[in-house]
Amino acid sequence: MTGLFTWSKAGRHVYLEVRPDGIAWAASTAAGNLATGFSECFPAKRQATLQALVNQHGWSGARASLVLPLDQYQVFQMERPDGLEDSELADALKWKLKDFLDFSPSEAVSDVFPFPEDAARGRGDLVNVVAARKPLVIELVNLVQGAGLELEAIDIAELALRNVVSLIDADERGVALVVLRERYGQMVVCRGGTLYLSRRLDVTLDDLQDAASQDAAIQSLALEMQRSLDYYESQLGQVPPATIRLVSGNNVLPLSSMLSSYVAATLEPLDWHELGRKADLDSRCLVAWSAGVADPGGRR
Repeated sequence: MTGLFTWSKAGRHVYLEVRPDGIAWAASTAAGNLATGFSECFPAKRQATLQALVNQHGWSGARASLVLPLDQYQVFQMERPDGLEDSELADALKWKLKDFLDFSPSEAVSDVFPFPEDAARGRGDLVNVVAARKPLVIELVNLVQGAGLELEAIDIAELALRNVVSLIDADERGVALVVLRERYGQMVVCRGGTLYLSRRLDVTLDDLQDAASQDAAIQSLALEMQRSLDYYESQLGQVPPATIRLVSGNNVLPLSSMLSSYVAATLEPLDWHELGRKADLDSRCLVAWSAGVADPGGRR
């Protein structure tokens, strides 16, 4: 009888993003929602930190998904070769990346995900090819398995963030989301549950907060955002979203108003209540939490 009142470990799923400054996590609960948290640690303390989390929350034996941060992989658009099965694409295409990677394709772990057909603009049948360094991936796999978790999947940041965008794109007209982290930002544009564009934004929170560099950082950030919207319209043939949602670890700076005079779109902070949350989410946990949020189509 006790099994009827116990939250099954088999039904529990943990989502992890291993960052330079710590481990962000989201975990399914018996109530059907996602609990989140962030544990600060140096890379040398990751194993001990993750093991402590597993012990504290009773995650031993739970399924786990890893989400790679933007700076741990690269994505390329490539033409899909004729005559290849889906299962053969990743390995075949990674060898065509030898001129673009700063490491040998033999040291790469690769995968593919679809490129929107209506954005190809006469460039053939395209796919997105993801490449990451094999030693890095092996290190993360060993980290998860060494803590007693059952690794089920490895995801990437923009596909995780797509889940959040899908929740606020009810009319499927497209939504842009900008997430600012300590050392860089990331902008994704999705429509109808499909990722159309992902861009790294080269700006740091220190530059945005420092009075001496703030004006230049704001203008640089705005320029990259506007260029991304222009590319989305001119090269992908899509109507740019009217609003950009912002997520930043610094809630003091009025970023929306600071950027508004440089960007054509309206800028608004992401409304957590719109995502069904009663309280704001620690922005460091956004990617991990997003990985656990199923989009309206049921995809992860």
